[in-house]
Amino acid sequence: MKKIASIDIGSNTVRLLILESTGNAEFKLLVSKRSITRLGEGMDTQGKLAKSRMEATLQVLSEFRQACLENGDPPLFAVATSAVREASNGQEFVHQAKKKTGIDIKIIPWEEEARLTLEGVFWKIPHNNRKVITLDIGGGSTEFILSKGKEISGFCSTSLGVVRLTEKFITQHPINEKEFLNLQNHLQNELQAVKNKLSTFPPELLIGTAGAVTTLAALKNNIYPYDPEKIHTSIFSREDAESILADLKSKSLSERLALKPLEPGREDLIIAGIVIVLETMRAFKCESLTVSEYSLREGIILKAVNSI
Repeated sequence: MKKIASIDIGSNTVRLLILESTGNAEFKLLVSKRSITRLGEGMDTQGKLAKSRMEATLQVLSEFRQACLENGDPPLFAVATSAVREASNGQEFVHQAKKKTGIDIKIIPWEEEARLTLEGVFWKIPHNNRKVITLDIGGGSTEFILSKGKEISGFCSTSLGVVRLTEKFITQHPINEKEFLNLQNHLQNELQAVKNKLSTFPPELLIGTAGAVTTLAALKNNIYPYDPEKIHTSIFSREDAESILADLKSKSLSERLALKPLEPGREDLIIAGIVIVLETMRAFKCESLTVSEYSLREGIILKAVNSI
């Protein structure tokens, strides 16, 4: 097997990755695509996937399927996470995806999501047997993984997704201070519970992955167009995040979109994302965060390669 592909269907973003094996566990990147479809929009109030969001996601999946065909139709491993996992019509979405795009989607439990994410993260960041807390911020959920090296000591899946939190707490841009404080207080309470659960040992390192974290890195370093190599392993401090947050809070959505490193579709969600990052840093007493460009979709491929 030379080529292999994975699709990560999240609550906010759908991601495609096609790699080609060059031997010795090394891969050449052929295709990397992502599209914000907000599949999990309205899940907290409706409990099911909205028809318009499903259609938008199916359209993207059709495009991703075509990209696979154009690259030799490699084995494709597609997984769905929080939104599809929790939606009352999640199985209907999976059925529609198979019918309309030919893609078989596996809905994975959050425990498997955590393990695959960690596999992807440590593919390109040497763990050196360090004590690490890995933060994976999604649209519908956020996962916290405590590990020593690759050995997972504890993991916690929460409903602290950026789409969910934004829908629940943020209605005005620039940000209303009362709404912001309600969001901040909610996260502080929730993260205290996360810390209590993941208290086996204090982490030496905080690693963050997914869109909110990579966007923060892009904003800090003014990276545009998006460059994965510049983003990966970059580091930002608590002060960096606080400075960016203060600036974005005072801006309207259109003013935020004028910032080129801010990907359209994240202009309203980025506030919740930064607050998750900051409150996690405070809860676990981490002064900085290391960014991983690699996570679930890489973990999917590594698992598939190792099982063949």
